Amino acid sequence: QAGHQNTTTGATGAPEEMANNIRIRDRLGQILISKGFQVFLCDANFKSTEDYSLALALHCDMNYDGNEGGGFVDYPDPSVDSANAESKRIKEAIESEYFNHSGIRNVPVRSNPNTKFYYWWSYLSAKTPCVIIEMGESIDAHDKVILADTDRVTNAIARGICKAFDVAFDPIVPP
Repeated sequence: QAGHQNTTTGATGAPEEMANNIRIRDRLGQILISKGFQVFLCDANFKSTEDYSLALALHCDMNYDGNEGGGFVDYPDPSVDSANAESKRIKEAIESEYFNHSGIRNVPVRSNPNTKFYYWWSYLSAKTPCVIIEMGESIDAHDKVILADTDRVTNAIARGICKAFDVAFDPIVPP
């Protein structure tokens, strides 16, 4: 999900966020397809009763004054997520790869009710594991440069998804 795409009321995102989310979602879809995943790209209004292996919401955090950028990965509160153990496992795999490969600072203390009880979780089947990633601050001077590097950001996310589903990211070169 490209967070905030096709929304005109409620939270419409930080400056430049929606454009980043859409661009990164589209490229991430291409990368994941090349790794053998089936991918369905959607906007902020998507609803489904179908079970998926992962529902991933892409966002760019708002700019927090004086904190030097950063982002975080989160998953739903157990009270709204029947697939909570799987959501947590996938979240941890993405988190372990994304921040190491993107250069964005990990700030897990930013987990909050807006991500734990993100509205989209209720639009999906109970068996679908859910993860939200705040990829960085869209208008922070440091993060903005990294978020503009679409391949750097999408490869970092894709590495985490590949790790979660035991799919090789890097090509295996025979000796």
